[in-house]
Amino acid sequence: MLVVISAFTVTPERQRELLDLLRANAEEVLRHQPGFVTADLLAASDGTTVVNHARWTDADAVRAMTADPAVRARMAPVWAIARPVVRQFTVASSHRPGPQQAVRAHGSIPFPR
Repeated sequence: MLVVISAFTVTPERQRELLDLLRANAEEVLRHQPGFVTADLLAASDGTTVVNHARWTDADAVRAMTADPAVRARMAPVWAIARPVVRQFTVASSHRPGPQQAVRAHGSIPFPR
């Protein structure tokens, strides 16, 4: 699993516009890309930041997505508002409420009782 975090700095007056564009791109293009798992759009309460937290199956899927002309064309209006700082991460562990297990990249460990 690969997590891609894209952080956009934006003026408060344009945050909603940026969110609308990113939401449309996710619904109409990204979610249909091979290897796409999920995406969350986060809006800072002060209006100055938008973060796209996306999960992909692997780096090859992300490379294919970024090379896709349809994706690049849909991102042009986004980039006209703000250029993101993008970082890629592997999932080291994931946690959920309840008596579940912490899932690690190389296995799992049970929560203490």
